[in-house]
Amino acid sequence: MKEKESCPKPEQHKAHMCQLKHEGRIEEIDRHSAKAKFVCNKCNAKADEEGYLCSPRPI
Repeated sequence: MKEKESCPKPEQHKAHMCQLKHEGRIEEIDRHSAKAKFVCNKCNAKADEEGYLCSPRPI
């Protein structure tokens, strides 16, 4: 998968928002982005914690 290959933390990629979206795990995405404080520089996904993003930055 291209996103995983370009992810700076590939060992954690299975829990990143872009991977959750790819797998259709919408309920998990909603749960981890309800109070988003970070956005991914690669895919623009938003998350409550930076650990759910490949390349996070504060919103």
